[in-house]
This record gives sequence, structure tokens and C-alpha cells, in this order.
Amino acid sequence: MWCLPLGGCALKPYQYGHFHDSTAEEAPPPSVVIERGAPNKTLDRIANIVGFPARILPMNSKINDHNIAPETEEKLKTYLVKNELTDVRVFVNEYAPKDRWRRLRDNKLVSAGWRYTVGSLSVIGYTIFPGRIFGGDRYDPFTNSLDLNSDVAAVVLREAAYAKDVHSHKLPGTYAVTQELPLVGLLSDGRSVRDVIGYARDQDDWEVEQEAYHVLFPQMGAASTSLGGAFVSSVWWGGPVLGAGGAAVGHVAGRTMSKREAAKHEKPESPTEPENTDVQQARYIESKATEEPSSEPKLLRLPPP
Repeated sequence: MWCLPLGGCALKPYQYGHFHDSTAEEAPPPSVVIERGAPNKTLDRIANIVGFPARILPMNSKINDHNIAPETEEKLKTYLVKNELTDVRVFVNEYAPKDRWRRLRDNKLVSAGWRYTVGSLSVIGYTIFPGRIFGGDRYDPFTNSLDLNSDVAAVVLREAAYAKDVHSHKLPGTYAVTQELPLVGLLSDGRSVRDVIGYARDQDDWEVEQEAYHVLFPQMGAASTSLGGAFVSSVWWGGPVLGAGGAAVGHVAGRTMSKREAAKHEKPESPTEPENTDVQQARYIESKATEEPSSEPKLLRLPPP
């Protein structure tokens, strides 16, 4: 199954990416470059309406909200720097087709054969269905670009983890093309989710790890079962219904894992140390001094004859 092994199996020590030779002439950029689209009330209002369905199954209002918080950007920057992925260009709520075609031409990560065939189709899809309107968070290997429209750190890091996965292959273009096939892409999704959880644990970032259980698990469940609906159902609504069922299973699995892992992050209560004898005596004397005099008459004790 796609969900329980992700959190149920013990994760190996996290392995950071090492993709650049320090002696190489062409060094990667020293820092992460993030480009942001300018606010537009009309476009942002339309995008907020169009992006609503994507928030239903994960039950997270920050999916496709087109408003990335600085904290989320910082988490992404840290991840990209630590994994030597500063060559990935990040675009936040932005639409620039001309620049995307230029990046397709200049990208040396993927061979020209894949860039000018499958890569061209990818850029055409970006041009016709811009994420600025239709939402979505996606890493495109053919332009080495990461488009973000959701303010959920775990979702953002999952796409960055896919970039790390692509960079780690000797034939990144061929690998990226195979991941576009139905069902095959779920394998890389699983690896990306595992990477996010492993990274969050290594960074001791419980917030990101918990988001992975609460958001990424339902998303994977919906994706895996909705694709299967095309093969087992002859009606148009078969896929969405199965997708909703998969998301429900993902929610149960994710929250089960979250509850189990949360117990490890709870701080144990420090045991109360017993008071020493001097403190006990001081408390006893203080209580006697403040004790109200009794109203009952006391017997007079006479000395013995």
C-alpha cells in the first residue's frame, strides 16, 4: 500500500543531495532565486474560486491560496541549499511564458531531445493553463522550475524532493518522462513523501512532519484510487468517488501516524521532588502561627499536691 509503509516502516538516516563537484568550473548559484508574481485582484479572486476543489479532499484551506508565507519560503530555501538544489528556479504565484521558453532552451539538466519534445508540451500546458489561475504546485524538470501556489510547507517540500529525485538520476530526462505515465508517477510521489518525512525528522521539524501526515497522505490516496477508477468503472463519476475514498483512507492512515509520532514529541512531566525535613518543619510552624485560636475553653492544669 501507498500510505502505511511511508510512515510505518522505519526510515533510514536521511541522505542529503550532493550534485555538484566543488572543483567543477560551472558552479551552481550561491543562493536560491525566488520570483513572485505581482498582485492582481481580479486574477487572484478568480484563482481563489478555481482552486477551491483542490482544498476539499486534503481538507486544508491553504492549498492553492496563492499566498505563500515568508516562513514557508524559508523552509524551502533551507531544503534546496542543504540538498544542493540552488540551480532550481522558484516561481511563486507567477506567470511568464516567455521566460519559461527561455529556461527550456537553457536547461542543461535534461537532454535537448527530451526538452524539445516532451518539454515543449509541458511549457505549452503551462502557457494554456497557468498555475496563476488554475493553481497547483509542480516541479518541471524540463525547465528546472518549481511553481508554487500553496502555503503548505510539506506540499512545497514534496515538489522540491521530486527535484532532488530527478537530479539524482544519470538520465534525468528519461526518468522524468517515465514518471508522467499513469500509476508509475505514484512511485516517485511515494519517494518524495518519504523524503519530506525523513528531512523533517532530521531537522526536528514536527510541524512539517505532521503536515505530511495530514495533507500528503490524503493527496496520495486520492491520486492512487482516482487513477484506478478509470479501469474499474465505466461511469464518469467513478474516478472522483474512488478518489474521495482514497483520500478518506489517507486521512485515517495519516492521522493514525500523526498521533503515534506526536507521543514521541510530548515532553515528559518532571517528577516532583520530595521536600526535605527543614522545609517540612518550616511549613508546619507557619501553619501553626496562622492557625485561628479555638473557641472551646481550655482546662486549667493545676500542679500536683
